[in-house]
Amino acid sequence: MRKFLTVLLLFIVFVLHDAQAQKSFPSDYFRPPLDIPLYLSGTFGELRSNHFHAGVDIKTQGVEGLKVFAAANGYVSRIKVGLGGYGNALYITHPNGYVTVYGHLKSFNKAITAFLRKQQYKRKSFVIDLYPGKDLLRVKKGDVIALSGNTGGSLGPHLHFEIRDAANQHPLNPLLFKSLKISDDKSPVVAQLVIYPVGDSSCINGLHDTSFFKVMAYKGRYGLKADSAIKVHGKVAFGLRAYDRMDKTHNKNGVFSEQFSIDSVAVFEIKMDELSFYTSRYINSLIDYRYFMENKRRVVRTQLDTNNRLAIYRIVKNNGIFAFDDTLTHHLEYVVSDAYGNKSRFAFRVKGYKPDSIVSPDKPVVDDNMIFVQFSKKAELLTDSLKAEFPANAFYRSQLIRYGLKASNEIGLYSPVYTVGSKYIPLQKYFNLSVAIGKPVADTLKSKLYIAKQNADGKWDFAGGSYENGWLTTRMRSLGKFAVLMDTVPPVIKPVNVANNKKVANQHTLKFKIYDKPTGIKKYAGFLNDKWILMAYNPKKNLLTYRFDWLLKKGKNRFKLYVFDNRDNEAVYEVVIYK
Repeated sequence: MRKFLTVLLLFIVFVLHDAQAQKSFPSDYFRPPLDIPLYLSGTFGELRSNHFHAGVDIKTQGVEGLKVFAAANGYVSRIKVGLGGYGNALYITHPNGYVTVYGHLKSFNKAITAFLRKQQYKRKSFVIDLYPGKDLLRVKKGDVIALSGNTGGSLGPHLHFEIRDAANQHPLNPLLFKSLKISDDKSPVVAQLVIYPVGDSSCINGLHDTSFFKVMAYKGRYGLKADSAIKVHGKVAFGLRAYDRMDKTHNKNGVFSEQFSIDSVAVFEIKMDELSFYTSRYINSLIDYRYFMENKRRVVRTQLDTNNRLAIYRIVKNNGIFAFDDTLTHHLEYVVSDAYGNKSRFAFRVKGYKPDSIVSPDKPVVDDNMIFVQFSKKAELLTDSLKAEFPANAFYRSQLIRYGLKASNEIGLYSPVYTVGSKYIPLQKYFNLSVAIGKPVADTLKSKLYIAKQNADGKWDFAGGSYENGWLTTRMRSLGKFAVLMDTVPPVIKPVNVANNKKVANQHTLKFKIYDKPTGIKKYAGFLNDKWILMAYNPKKNLLTYRFDWLLKKGKNRFKLYVFDNRDNEAVYEVVIYK
């Protein structure tokens, strides 16, 4: 009964979503947010780390400070200033039921800035998330609302632009709104085919192993380098790596749709027309996660994991797993499209065969250091020095998880190195991780301990943790190797244009570089004559800036800066300045 209800629910979701996909979008309601030729460095639905790209990234000619225009009449419904993500961002709600989003901005216009500064001083915080009422900050189509920038998680100057459905906040593909035309006459590029054995009796060209095939272009079509049928026996799934090109750019962007057919019957299709932030992390179930972790390339799999709630699927037959139990030749084809209908076709053949013998793969040996996690249920891993509590649906499918510990002589570690699962296994939800302290620690230093996760370079990244009764506990969303470290070193404050008793009448800012290598900057606060001042923080440049305002008085001013790291180690810098 449960299986029937699950299938019924998925069917309803797909039907409703397909109905949404058929609706038309306004063709001339929105204007471009920039007054320059539009070229993209990122497309809607593009495969990113742990998420789908929710908008388009518009190039700003490699510079900051271009005028950003309101795409249509409306009101500013949200102003967000963040250290990561979209950085400085604006959200405008329009009367036709859409919301436009503008991210990585350098600055806002005067009216928005005045409203923002007032709220930042009121809350004594540079980082802020505001929701103005609809009568406070109205804009008209074509109004300058901001200047383009490089704030937040941006890797270079550009404008992130989104169009959302106001009713559910689902991002929609901006390229489906025809007034935002991008020059694009190029078809997507098909780069690689992957075939996965599913089940112990499956073989691909005589091997029970994932098989990779280079795809080549032939006069506008794509095929395999060796144009011969791939020998397949049993159940297999497929994967494809493809990307899109646009006119006058060299970027490898995401594709709009992929459709896969076997003997002219469509068996798999995905389409990037609408996304949900709630399900965006399920991208790790769509792609070959292990291959991505090893090669930093993303392959889209046909196989549908049991706990995959993405609504981008249009067709998924047999859960994306296909059986070849005959001796016939089958014709398979991928059709990959961009949002403007440019298509690439990749055709290849597989031939079923009966192997003389099948070498079954080595199965993992189940021992006392492994637990089986059923994806739909809670699971707990418990030893004398290690605890891990996984909520239901934390994993994309049921599987074995290995754990253990290993003593280490590495300097700076206050515990053994704990292993919980593998970095190649993705997680959808956070889990609680607790580890025991392996060395005696003075009471005054226990608050300085933290859990760290080993990265790909073998170094330790801060993962947090609170101490209680000999244990450190934190929340994690990835598996791998963990250990306990300690941070007693305060952050570093380096003045850039400040010195004691300096006259600052000829400058407009005070600037500082702030660093903390072990655990990172947690918070900071600047004061001028004992009053809190607004200081902008750019973590990419480690730069802290106070732009002079009404709090800087003529004559003598006392400046004081406090900086704390994530173990509450404190650094203080004090000077007297004169205006």
